[in-house]
Amino acid sequence: MDGHPDPPVVARRTVASLARVHDAREIMVLALPNILTMLSQTLMWTVDTAMLGRVDSASLAAAGLGGMITWCGYSLFNNLSRISGTFVAQAHGGGDDDRVGHYAWQGLYIALAAGALLTVAGWYSYLVLPWTRNPADVQELTYTYIRWRSLSAVATQVSFAVTAFFVGRRDVKVPMWCGIAGNVVNVVLDVWLIFGWEGFRLGGVTWLAVPPLGIQGAAVATSIGTAVNALGLLGFALAPRLRERYRIHRPRRPDRRALTRLVRVGSPAAGENFVDMGGFAMFSVFVGTAGAVQLAASQITIQLLSFSFMPLWGLTMAAGVLVGNSLGAGRPDRAAHYGRQVYKLGTYYSLLLALAMVLLRERVFAVFSNDPQVLALGSALVLAAAAFQYFDGVRMLSSGILQGAGDTRYAMIVTVVLMWGLFIPLTWYLVVARQGDVVAAWLGAGVCYLLQGLFLWRRFASGRWRHARIFG
Repeated sequence: MDGHPDPPVVARRTVASLARVHDAREIMVLALPNILTMLSQTLMWTVDTAMLGRVDSASLAAAGLGGMITWCGYSLFNNLSRISGTFVAQAHGGGDDDRVGHYAWQGLYIALAAGALLTVAGWYSYLVLPWTRNPADVQELTYTYIRWRSLSAVATQVSFAVTAFFVGRRDVKVPMWCGIAGNVVNVVLDVWLIFGWEGFRLGGVTWLAVPPLGIQGAAVATSIGTAVNALGLLGFALAPRLRERYRIHRPRRPDRRALTRLVRVGSPAAGENFVDMGGFAMFSVFVGTAGAVQLAASQITIQLLSFSFMPLWGLTMAAGVLVGNSLGAGRPDRAAHYGRQVYKLGTYYSLLLALAMVLLRERVFAVFSNDPQVLALGSALVLAAAAFQYFDGVRMLSSGILQGAGDTRYAMIVTVVLMWGLFIPLTWYLVVARQGDVVAAWLGAGVCYLLQGLFLWRRFASGRWRHARIFG
């Protein structure tokens, strides 16, 4: 009896300490509004998908393909528009309010230019749709969706830039409420525009009558909801308390040096995002060659995964802010601590979601479609998605931590090599060359994302991100 605890007791305490999430409350206070914000944005696409699934499989498939292509184009600029959040987070951590306002404005200039380019690209997207080799009716519906969805490109990019200003300062409730407001508008307009309404009579005049617009109505509703979100964010950014502290209401001139820094740090992050989304766009194209039913089933799988992706993206944003704030305050060890705890939270969430998917695998697809051929693929695809979402979660969390530090180039290189060197060729081989089905395609995707998550996690574990410098 020497007073030392028994080895089994020490082992149990060690395991309990490793399993415990430290500072979970602080992380979740920051992450939860982000999660709700991202879920509200996801719900726009989910509502579109669920309602269009009641129209026909071609519309469902076209909305999936159109949404993927649209977001692929957006992804070329998304991280560039919101990379100002990394600069805002580090400036906020260092107590430099003037720099916070300055970089918020430079990010807004990038967002406006990016949105204008994306709007034009959307209206000319019919030039590339024949390359998808999808049926003619699906191509036509896809172009309709992209054309009307692209009307909100400027609003989308602006919302990213302004959200970066709020989130980088840990003010996460404003983006949450604005996202919810935009989502409510989208839901109401979806019901009205997709299925149409006879309107009502008042004063001898019929008001608000609209014919069924189908997929066009879904795209218009999403664009208007996105615009409401962006306008709300801009309105709150001009609040008196923010004017006094950050002088955000005073336009700053474009600063070549600041813009160069944003582009230098943001371009690799934007490239990573574009390559990832481009890979999934090609994935959808290859799956679409197997027919509208296979593409519709894949779209439902993507929609299901959004309930993993968006909460984990909320955690990712929280990780980036906490790491950025800590590095800005000169505390790299604290930044690494936050990174480890976010990994734990993400793992626990992914495992719980995987369990729910397995238990409900026979019922999930019926929420989105009543097509017997689509439903027949549901159980196997849900199981594939249960594994995929964990690997994708590790990838996202790692990328967010590295981006918060400004270490963006490594993630881009890994993504380019694995997505274009393995993911796309493997999908082509499984679906086109061997004429496999959508289940085989998703199993192959899981292997590729497992490798991507592993490489990015190793970068975090190495600690090399601690030495990144973004302000020169």
